[in-house]
Amino acid sequence: MGMDARRNRAASGRKARIPRWISAHPRSSRAIFAISTILILFGILGVARVTGSIDPRLWNLLELPLVEGTKNTMIFSITIIPLGLLMGFAVGWARFSRHPYLSWPATVYVDFVRGVPPLIMVMFAFFWLPTLFKGETFQLGLAFAVFALAVHTSAYQAEIFRAGFQSISRGQIEAGEAMGLTYLQIMRNIILPQTFRVTLPALGNEFALIIKDSSLLAAVGAAELVYWGRNSAQFALTNYGIIEWVMITWVIIALVYFVITYLVTQTVAAVEHSFRVPGLGSVAF
Repeated sequence: MGMDARRNRAASGRKARIPRWISAHPRSSRAIFAISTILILFGILGVARVTGSIDPRLWNLLELPLVEGTKNTMIFSITIIPLGLLMGFAVGWARFSRHPYLSWPATVYVDFVRGVPPLIMVMFAFFWLPTLFKGETFQLGLAFAVFALAVHTSAYQAEIFRAGFQSISRGQIEAGEAMGLTYLQIMRNIILPQTFRVTLPALGNEFALIIKDSSLLAAVGAAELVYWGRNSAQFALTNYGIIEWVMITWVIIALVYFVITYLVTQTVAAVEHSFRVPGLGSVAF
C-alpha cells in the first residue's frame, strides 16, 4: 500500500512539472514550436546571406522552387483532394452496401489500387492513357497523372468511409425507418453527420499524405516543389560546385512541405473540434 502511494505521488509530481499553458493549449504549443523552428532555420539562412558566406547568386535559384513550385504543389493538391474524396466516398458507400453487385466491384477496386505503387500509376497514366484519346500532349498526360493520384488516394479514403459507416449501429437506422424517414433523410440526418465526425482524423492524415505524394509528379516533369528543387540543386552543384547548397535547398523544400501539411492537418483538427459532440468519442486538440 505504501509503495502504491509513493508511485502515485511520483506520478503526480511528474505531471506537475508540465507547464500549465502546454497542458491547457496543446495545439497552440505545437504551433508555436513549429513556427519557432521555421524562423530559426530561416534566420540562419538569412545570416548566411548577409555575411556573404554563401554566394548571393545562389539565392536566385530558390525563387522558382519557392514560388512556382509551391504554387503548383498547392494546385495539384487542391485538385487531387476533392477528386479523391468524392471517389472514396462513393466506393466506401458501395463497400458498405449489402448488395453484392456494388460491394464486390468496390472491394476489387480497393484491393487492386492499394496493391499498386502510386509511382507506377502515375507513369502509366502519363505515358499510356493519352494515346487512347489520340492526344499525346504533356498537359493531357499530366492531367491523367494527377487523376491517377486521386484514384490512388480514393482507395484508402474508401476504407476510411467504410469504417465510418460501419461505426453506426444498425439500430439507429432501424429507428429512423420506424419513424417513417426516407432513405435520403436517414442518410442526411443520421448516417452522414456521424460518419463525418468519425472519419475526420483519418481524412486529415490522408490529406497530408496527398500533399507529399504530389511530389511523385516530378517523375513525369510536373513543375512542382521537388522538380524545381532537384533542378536548382543540380544547377548549383554543376555550375558552382557547392555541395552544401544541395542540402540547403532540400531543407528549405522540406520546410515548405511541412508548413503546407501542418496547415492542412490543423485546419482539419479545428473542424473536428468545432463539430465535436461532448461525451461522444475523442477529439484532436
